Amino acid sequence: MDQDILDKPFLPLDRLRILKYFSVYSVIITVTLLALYFTDIDMGFLGVNDPKMYPMLLALHGALTVVFLAMAFSAGQAHYDHLIAFFLLDITLLAGLIYSSGTGTSLSYLMIVGIAVANSLVSGQKGLLISAWAAICLIFIENRFEVEGHAFNYVNAGTLGIIFFITALVIQSLVKRLHLSVDINRLQADSLLSMEQLTKLVLKRLETGVLVINHDNEIIFQNTSAQRLLGFPGPIRALPDKLQQSLAEHLKFPNYEPSTFKAGPTTAKVQPMFAALMPGTDRGTVIFIEDTNVVYQQAQRLKQVSLGKLAASIVREIKEPMQGIYQIAREVSLTTANSGDKQRQDRIKDHSLHIERIINNVQNLSNSKATEFEKHSLGFWVTSVVKKLGPRVLSNTKVELKVSRSALDVYLDDSQIRQAISNLLENAAYYAKAKNAEFARITILVGRNKVSKQSIIEIQDNGYGVGLDDLDHIFEPFYSSENSKSGLGLYLAKQFCEMNMARLDYIAAQEGARFRITFPTIDQVERQLEKRGEFNLRDKGKALESA
Repeated sequence: MDQDILDKPFLPLDRLRILKYFSVYSVIITVTLLALYFTDIDMGFLGVNDPKMYPMLLALHGALTVVFLAMAFSAGQAHYDHLIAFFLLDITLLAGLIYSSGTGTSLSYLMIVGIAVANSLVSGQKGLLISAWAAICLIFIENRFEVEGHAFNYVNAGTLGIIFFITALVIQSLVKRLHLSVDINRLQADSLLSMEQLTKLVLKRLETGVLVINHDNEIIFQNTSAQRLLGFPGPIRALPDKLQQSLAEHLKFPNYEPSTFKAGPTTAKVQPMFAALMPGTDRGTVIFIEDTNVVYQQAQRLKQVSLGKLAASIVREIKEPMQGIYQIAREVSLTTANSGDKQRQDRIKDHSLHIERIINNVQNLSNSKATEFEKHSLGFWVTSVVKKLGPRVLSNTKVELKVSRSALDVYLDDSQIRQAISNLLENAAYYAKAKNAEFARITILVGRNKVSKQSIIEIQDNGYGVGLDDLDHIFEPFYSSENSKSGLGLYLAKQFCEMNMARLDYIAAQEGARFRITFPTIDQVERQLEKRGEFNLRDKGKALESA
């Protein structure tokens, strides 16, 4: 701040504005003096000492003022060297007007205005130079008056010289303080702007959705996570009805705990949370939108180990006795011909097989290891899985596979998602055949959600579909509309999907049942694993290339 502003060659815009005002002021003073002179108004001192020199100097001063006024308004910037020259010439011409008018004239006070303005525009020694030049001019004039035998007053000239220097020092001090204050305010404003930009950047990259609502219920900020979680392909113009209702309840009852909701049939279930934008005021509300699937996944990780151990112990305890019962029933069926006993034996076998399926499903859960994410091209991966599962799961079923041509890279655990898809295909094939064995059909679609940009797998059959009474229970363990089914297929499929940060949803369809697996994007998986401190990601494509 102590460095002279003259190190810069051109005048800043704020100081250029002062120069413009001073130029206008000089024009007004010059026009006034010309008017007084040419209208023969006798002021008693104007041009008294040298009537011939006075109008010439007045004309020169007017021309100088007009030229510099034009430069200030047309060029848009003024050079400091030009500025100093202007004030020196202005002081010199004013001194000439004083000389032509005689000692003790009021024209001397016009120099004070010029010196004040000059020292507000230039600082340091160059500002004092203008004050010194004005004092020298006045002393020289008084000396000329003394030599020529006119009345002179050195005391008045000396007093005005002291006033010139005091004015210069005071104005420079005030300007320095003013500019110091302006610079501090500018730095604070820049810092606040940087913090605002940084805050917006951080909020935009958060996985948590953020919406800021003003007191007029208008959205003034939103991040892409909020748009994705609420199912909007672009900017949110108005809050969804369910979120608007939760916000209204919060404003009425601040302690109100909003419930989770789904903004659309294909969006994630979200948990809204509210906070005042500025506590104690009604300036607005900040809405945080949390994906409950992410929270649930974290809880799943915590209970996965204990659940696996419990399931493994249960399987060990009941598997061996059930195998014994099944073996005995089969041996009895071979040694008896009694039809009544044969019927009961078949029932024993059916129940044994049913329990065995339950044991196998529970065993799949207990044997599931920690999720190991690998990058796969979803289209190729699904095609490979369907081909391998076809002979065992999709026999006597027409399968239509539709794969998007665009690149669909995802992170997933091969064994877990393979098991989830196997369960879904097995269910689809079973119910499609149950309706019409000859025309059983399954459609598998691999593509990308246009709104969230997330990769999806849809599996749809042409069976009876899911009844309205069953919709809220299809993902519950041991729930099935068929006595012969274990009721664990969809439950395990959903568990495996959630272990992979994916989401399994039932989508209403005109025919049959349709299930959709929605995978997180590559960035979402990497950010979640960075938060957990896990980086065991493998690129399957690169691994195959290196092999």
